[in-house]
Amino acid sequence: MHLKGITSPLLDFHAWRQTQTAMIARNYYENGFKFFNPQVDWYGQESNKRAGTEFPVFSFIIALLYKMFGMHDILGRFLAVFFSAMSSVYLFLLLRKYFEFWYAYISTLIFIILPINIYFTRTVQPESIMLFSIISGLYYFINYLENPSKILQLIFSFVLLTIAPLVKLPSLYVLLPIGFLAYNKWGWKVIYRIEIWLFNIFLVSNVFLWYRFAKTGMDVLPLKINDYIYMLKILGQPKFWIMHFLSRFVELTTTYAGLLFFIIGFWFIVLKKHLYFFGVWFISVVIYIIAIGEYGYIHQYTALPYAPINAVFIGGGIVYAWNKYSLVKINKILLILLIISIPLHSLLRIRNWYKLSDLWLLNAKEDVSRISEKNDLFLCNSKTIPIQLYHIDRKGFSIDILKSDLNEVKYLIKKDMSFFLTANDKRWSDDNEIGKYFIKNYKVVCENEDYKIFDLRKKI
Repeated sequence: MHLKGITSPLLDFHAWRQTQTAMIARNYYENGFKFFNPQVDWYGQESNKRAGTEFPVFSFIIALLYKMFGMHDILGRFLAVFFSAMSSVYLFLLLRKYFEFWYAYISTLIFIILPINIYFTRTVQPESIMLFSIISGLYYFINYLENPSKILQLIFSFVLLTIAPLVKLPSLYVLLPIGFLAYNKWGWKVIYRIEIWLFNIFLVSNVFLWYRFAKTGMDVLPLKINDYIYMLKILGQPKFWIMHFLSRFVELTTTYAGLLFFIIGFWFIVLKKHLYFFGVWFISVVIYIIAIGEYGYIHQYTALPYAPINAVFIGGGIVYAWNKYSLVKINKILLILLIISIPLHSLLRIRNWYKLSDLWLLNAKEDVSRISEKNDLFLCNSKTIPIQLYHIDRKGFSIDILKSDLNEVKYLIKKDMSFFLTANDKRWSDDNEIGKYFIKNYKVVCENEDYKIFDLRKKI
């Protein structure tokens, strides 16, 4: 299921985020593997400057794969699938510490087939390594708590749980279940555990230092306080709560049948067996979803952290219901139908996400290579910044002409733009002010039914 579309170009759902990740990887590959100098291509002449990104370990590993096997988008997808597979292994190992084999096994299978997990752990995004780091980091932390003399287990946990918020800052929510586990082991005496203090201090310090460093680079992430305050304004709107908890939670992170088993599993695991760790884990993810505000509302992939903990409850609910009710034939048939509906729901819910858009870019890359040099800057008419620049393999700027005026266009052209690329779609018109300006002043050097390219180096 996770291999569907594995060979597709980065033109499927959330292509903008995938091309950003792949763009950084390509720049590492082409510009000398300088880890602390990640670069993006949408700042024109300043694209060679350091970009203020998340900790770019995922892009860097992709670049290393490019070095070994050549530059192919499929390598980024395979890397994501690899971390997804390892997440499944560690989730099973973690659950075996609390449950019998079938509880752990069924929950892991559910984790694998949840809609949000199927799609976003095969995209070229750091979400897969983030999820792997959280699950494996929790596993090693629990190992350490079982035998505090095994400091190496604590070190493994520290490294992994530091990577998670480095690649995705909101993953700091993992400190809540970590804190609960430590408290559950030692009670208030945990405040005397020097290693726990060091664990948390160094984890937070490393994350703080990286993002302070990232803030000094070219803007990529919303790292300013004003940006964050703005993103929280949506919390006052009903659409935020409806989207997250009535729509996305059910459709992407449990499925409809899975929600029934989720409720049963939550009751059984947290309220009956008193395994409060899993309840705290779930609550921490809910807090994370609320804390990221509008960013989470816009981007579906931010719901991915629900996948492992929801799978625990769904799997637990399935096993509990099966053991209790399957002796009656009609009940067994009903349970089987409900269980089968989970993967069916997943496949139907995300089937449109695999559809490719803007396929004309694959041909445009050939024309761009023919008419321009590698260092020629392109102005692209696009509502999503990275996609066109990535696929034509050029640096420059992206602008959505529908939301811009002629003065802004002229301003960007003056920044040494050599060509202007636009699709012949609803964002382009020969008859509006901007369209007339280009047609009147610049020569079309490439045109077909899908796109046109203007030469900006010399006016007509």
